[in-house]
Amino acid sequence: MLVGALGGQGGGVLVDWLVDAARKAGYHAQGSSTPGVAQRTGATTYYFELFPEKNPEKTPIFTFFPGSDDLDLMVAMEPTEAGRAIERGFVTKFTTVLSATDRVYSTAEKVSAGDGRINIVPVISAIEKASKKLVQLDLSALSSGTSARGNAIVLGAIIGSGILPLTADECRDSIKSKNVAVESNLAGFDIGLKAIKNNDFVNSSDPDLVFKKAPSEFDEKIALFPENAHEIISHGISRLIDYQDSKYADFYLERLKKIHAANNSSDEKLISEVARHLARWMSFEDVIRVAQLKTRPGRLARIRNELNISEQIPLKVTDYFKPGREEFMGMLPKSISWLIPNIGKLKKGRGISLHLPTGSAFGYGMLKILSSFKPFRAKSTQYKEEQEVIEIWLAAITTAANVNEDLACQTAALAILARGYGPVRKSGLEKLILLFCDWDARLKSDKNGLSIEVDQHILLAHSNPDAT
Repeated sequence: MLVGALGGQGGGVLVDWLVDAARKAGYHAQGSSTPGVAQRTGATTYYFELFPEKNPEKTPIFTFFPGSDDLDLMVAMEPTEAGRAIERGFVTKFTTVLSATDRVYSTAEKVSAGDGRINIVPVISAIEKASKKLVQLDLSALSSGTSARGNAIVLGAIIGSGILPLTADECRDSIKSKNVAVESNLAGFDIGLKAIKNNDFVNSSDPDLVFKKAPSEFDEKIALFPENAHEIISHGISRLIDYQDSKYADFYLERLKKIHAANNSSDEKLISEVARHLARWMSFEDVIRVAQLKTRPGRLARIRNELNISEQIPLKVTDYFKPGREEFMGMLPKSISWLIPNIGKLKKGRGISLHLPTGSAFGYGMLKILSSFKPFRAKSTQYKEEQEVIEIWLAAITTAANVNEDLACQTAALAILARGYGPVRKSGLEKLILLFCDWDARLKSDKNGLSIEVDQHILLAHSNPDAT
């Protein structure tokens, strides 16, 4: 058996439990590990071998790592680790794969400007094709409301699969003998055992991908757009009503109408792309928005649920802020933004450290006051600056759409530069303004072989629709 785990996921403890249970049951067994530091907090592979006969005539000789076609079971505490095992030739038609569905994003995924997450669907599809059987475990859903850890749940699933000649009681004895978090680990073990027997594997709903439908009065307006874009537009409207109001959502639709009118292609992919990026950009996280999100009615309850603590246990929540001059000026009208002093403490890259106890009446009240400025957001400096750059970006998309839809889609994707806070966001907006300077003339001068490279490959676009 091979276990692919990351730092802190308990892969080593899992193998220790198995080795201990096997030896107590009278089997010869061995566990080894190969540490690595290339992924996240360090991906490590743990290898476990068990000789399936008790009291053999001679002592078995074990290896420290598997060979191709040798694995009966591959356990992935993160799904891409199963993909890595396929790449190395360990997963074949003889191998059952037990994989957690919970993602732990790699450094490469997290540092990308925008959504750098890899598409996990092809990885899962490859595992299904390469393996004898794939069992997916939604560890977050299975452990919800308990203090159980993922490795204990996986141990239960391994024993429940029947692949190893070990009993549930032998593994429970091993957990008890380790004398570490015995109660929660036993609970986790029983959860995994029950889940695999009841085929309770995957929770298909993704809590991070929740569709929020727009109010019914927007149905007719949404119907004017291509059908494949209806859901994303509806979700965008819902988001912008929450962010500001219905009038702001109407402004969003008016902007989309102009893009729709400029798009001559029958593909209609452009509308979906612009709708997604525009809704996110128009709901930029200024000071008011941050205060609004941190005073949501269910926030403290969600934190309690994540920490698995009841209402009877006191909870202290502290939010850390470090606003600089840009943030203070951004929430004021431009005519009075000069009131913010240009002192060293507020200069670029610096700010005032604030620790707000938002779990208390005082801290919550302070943020609630800030969120109450929402009706005045349209008069703020940041709002006006953001809208100006959005208009420049939309104009660039419209111009590009007249040349080539693929180019227009790539131009729309440049909205990823409008990200972050303070100096980071300001730098991104400046890059967009610079990029779209003389955009019309540049497109007209090179329609037949457009190739634009800006700031170390921010954009590489070609007018050829087949270009990658």
